[in-house]
Amino acid sequence: MSKKPFGPSLYYASDKNVFEALTQRKVDVQTIYKLFESRNILISKKTSRDELAKYFARLNHDYYDHRDISSKLGVVPRRERITSMDIIGDVSVETIKICADALKKEMQQMGDVVQISRNGDNLAVNIQYSSFNYKLSEFSQVQVRDGVIEFIKTDAGYIIRNTQNDFINSTRDLLVIKAEKSNGVDFEKNKVSLFDITSHKLRNKFFYNLINTIPEHPKVDVTDVYVYKAKPDMDENETNELDQEFNDVHIERVLLRGRDVTRSELLNELVDDDTYYIIKAGWNIEDKLGTGNVYAVEAVFSDPVNCTGFSFLLRRVYPSESGKVSSRFRAPSKGEVDLVSRIIENRSRDLVLELREEFFGKK
Repeated sequence: MSKKPFGPSLYYASDKNVFEALTQRKVDVQTIYKLFESRNILISKKTSRDELAKYFARLNHDYYDHRDISSKLGVVPRRERITSMDIIGDVSVETIKICADALKKEMQQMGDVVQISRNGDNLAVNIQYSSFNYKLSEFSQVQVRDGVIEFIKTDAGYIIRNTQNDFINSTRDLLVIKAEKSNGVDFEKNKVSLFDITSHKLRNKFFYNLINTIPEHPKVDVTDVYVYKAKPDMDENETNELDQEFNDVHIERVLLRGRDVTRSELLNELVDDDTYYIIKAGWNIEDKLGTGNVYAVEAVFSDPVNCTGFSFLLRRVYPSESGKVSSRFRAPSKGEVDLVSRIIENRSRDLVLELREEFFGKK
C-alpha cells in the first residue's frame, strides 16, 4: 500500500531541538535519567534541568533517543468519530479475510501494524499507523494512531464500520476494491449523504428528526448545534465598492452551545430564512428500556457544502445509579459504542430515504 509523499525528513534533530525538547515539562525527569543512563553517565538530582539538557544536547543522538523524547512530546490522539458504509452483494467472510490478509502484507511492508480477527461472519481489521504533521516541532511531528475497520454481516451484504479519517477511509476503499476484484463484480455502496437533497429545510429536518426520533432512546438535552452558510457567488456585474464591501462580510459557521439549543430563538432565526442549515449536533439520549444510562452523542457531516462524510461519536456515558443518572461521566465501553453506532446508523439511513422521497416527490 503506497502512502502519500511527505515533506522534509524529520529523522534529524539538531542540538537546539534536543535542548528545547528536554526543557519542556512533558519530558519527565525519569526520561532524562534514562537518556543519561544509556550512556553510563551518572547525574545528580541537584543538577538543574537546563544544565542536563544543555549537556545532553552536545552528545550524539540516535533514533532511539529521538523515539524516547518524541513519545513524551507527541500529540495525544483523541477518540475519533465513526462512519459506516453498506455494501450490497454476495460476498463471503472468507473472501474478505483473504483480501484483508493481502492488504496486511502490503501495509506491514510500509511499517504499519495490522491485526485481523474474525467472529463468525464478522471481521475486524485493527491498524496502528503513523501520522505526520510537519507544522509541529521536530519531536511532535509523528503521532502513532489506531484505527479499525469492521465488517458486520447483514442479509444484503455487509455494513462496514470504520474510524473516520482519510487514511482509514482509503484503506477501507482499497479493501473493498480487492473484494470486488476477487468476486468479479462491483458492489452497490450506500452511505448516509444529503448530497442530492439541496433543500436547507430538509437538511435541517434530518438533524431535528435524528435528535428527536431515535426509537427507545428519547432525547434528554441538546448541548450544541453548528450551522453553516456557504459563501455566495459574486455577481460579475457588481462593481460598486460599497456592494463589494458588503459582500465581503460573511459569517460561514455559527456554534450555539448550552441547554436545549434546538429550542432557542436564535437558532430558529438562523435556519428559518433558508440560508443556514445544521451540519453538526451534539445531544444526550437515554437508554430507556435498557440500562437507563444517558449517552452524549455527536453527529456531523465533514463536508458542510455537500453534506457528505457523515460520522458520529459516543463522547461519554452518564451512568444510571440507583435509578438516578449520575452527573459524573465515564468513557464508553465497546458494547455501548456498538449499540449507539447501530441505532444512529439505522435511523440516519431511514431518514435519508424519507427525505429523498419528500424532496424528489415535490419536483
